[in-house]
Parts: sequence; structure tokens; C-alpha cells
Amino acid sequence: MLITIVVIGAMALSLSIWAYTKGVHIAGFKSALKMGLSISPIMFFTFIIIGMVSSIDLSSGIQKTFGNDSGISGIAIASLAGMLTPGGTFVALSVGGTLIKSGAGISPVVAYMVAYSTWDLTRTPFEIGFMGWKYVLVKWCCILILPIIGGLIAKLLFSWVNF
Repeated sequence: MLITIVVIGAMALSLSIWAYTKGVHIAGFKSALKMGLSISPIMFFTFIIIGMVSSIDLSSGIQKTFGNDSGISGIAIASLAGMLTPGGTFVALSVGGTLIKSGAGISPVVAYMVAYSTWDLTRTPFEIGFMGWKYVLVKWCCILILPIIGGLIAKLLFSWVNF
């Protein structure tokens, strides 16, 4: 975690200095503050959910449903959960982290994250509006199997990984 903080901090500092040389640093900080204030409630409630879920021992249910021995059903259920996850990256990563900490296997977690990244239903209405239903139909035909394949590859190549 410390390395991530240092790298992101260095990037922020570097970009701030660059923006300062261009005279746009104030606009950049205002934009950052606006984004931070708009996303803070989502992050706050997400962390409450994660805290409550982690304090309630769900590990036996998660291990049964998403454990290393859950097979294709664990991958499929995780894929559906990824597709239905609302709220953006913070929510999805928090759910993925909670799955890992609660004993989920590598293949369902990979399937969950791939599904979240590719099957995002909350984005679909916008895609239809901007790009048309034909594009969305073609895209879904192309990506439908990706979370399952990702989960199976993870199981095949990385089943030895324990969290």
C-alpha cells in the first residue's frame, strides 16, 4: 500500500508542478476538489458496507459459493455479481477485496473482476444511446464468454495461489 501511495503522490506532485508552469493549477485543484466531493459519499457508504460485511462472518458462505472448490458455478455466480455491481471502481474493488479476505478462490475473483470490467450493465443504456443497439449487440456477442474464460484460465494456471 505504501508503494502505491508514494507512486500516486509522486504523479500528483509532478502533474501539479507541470500544471503550475502552464498556469492551470488552480483549475486543476478546483476540479479535483469537485470530483472528490462528489465521490466521497459513495466511498463513505462503500466503506461502511465493507466494514459491516467484514465484521459479519460471511467466510463460510463465501468459501462455499466462491471457494477454490466452487467450480464453474462459483465462476458463473461471480460473473453475474460482477455484471450487477453498481457504483464504479471503488465498489467493485472493495467487493473483490472482501471476497479475497473471506476465502474466495482465485478463479471466481478473476471472473468477478472481468465481468465487472466488461459486462457492466449500468453502462449499457449509455452505450445504446451513444453508439446504437447494433454496436451493443455485437459487443455483447464478443465479450459474453470473457469472464468465464478468465475464471477458467485463473483456475488452470493459478489454482495454487491462496490469499
